[in-house]
Amino acid sequence: MFRIHTSDMKNTLLPLIISSIFVLSVFLFFHNLENYFIQLLQSFMAKPEMYAILSFMLLTADIILPVPSSIVMYLNGYVTGIIFGTLLSFFSLLAGSIVGYYIGRFTSGSLKSTSEKQAGMILSEYGVAAILMTRGIPVLSEALCIVCGYNRMPLKKYFIYNAIGFMPLCFLYGICGSIGYDKNLFLLTFICSFFISAGFWIFGKKYFQKTNE
Repeated sequence: MFRIHTSDMKNTLLPLIISSIFVLSVFLFFHNLENYFIQLLQSFMAKPEMYAILSFMLLTADIILPVPSSIVMYLNGYVTGIIFGTLLSFFSLLAGSIVGYYIGRFTSGSLKSTSEKQAGMILSEYGVAAILMTRGIPVLSEALCIVCGYNRMPLKKYFIYNAIGFMPLCFLYGICGSIGYDKNLFLLTFICSFFISAGFWIFGKKYFQKTNE
């Protein structure tokens, strides 16, 4: 078990609260902005193939680029519905995880970034279960993919655990996006998906903090 001190709680929640207030304020004070986003997304619905290709490229590139994957997964559900949105996110993230695996496998030298070092310690402590535990945690999820390749984890085992970890995550964001479209609640469901992502980040920051100690 781990303890959350008051100072740690403030340091974690303050950026989250500020970001949430900012996002909400933008949509409330510029309510036409919400309509703009809805119209933009509806234009994507008219060309689902083009949207699917763009989404796939973004989520696959998330392994090496700072792509806001939670937003993309939410939009997948909004634009394409629960089933297709979930599958689109699922296969895109799986493809990205395979890319990350081979980046790690064919990269020589020691682990360099702080996130990769932390991922290495987590993998050492929790084994393949670390894959399941980190799929929704920003940065750490991608770093662990590279570390698994670097450590020559069997590809079949790596693939299976990623698939098990990604499916409920993609389904959760797909539901949020689909409800946002069906119930015309873009703003509310978008903020909910933002809190889901923040929740995973807080969990990773607190739970895995002991691996650095």
